[in-house]
Amino acid sequence: RDRRGLRLEPMNCKEIIAKAVEMGLWTPTGAKTPEQTLYSGIFREIKTCDEPRFKKSESRKGSFEYAK
Repeated sequence: RDRRGLRLEPMNCKEIIAKAVEMGLWTPTGAKTPEQTLYSGIFREIKTCDEPRFKKSESRKGSFEYAK
């Protein structure tokens, strides 16, 4: 765990969204596929940024983890 109490193990997009809602960092907007939107945003950042904040997990398929 980090200093904010977040899990540092890999999480899939559904788990990331659930944690963000639980912590009050995001409010659901009623969109039908927020997990897919988040997945595409993270994946786009990994492919286009020199130093992305996330990386694909090698230990858990379909999950991401902090790159730093």
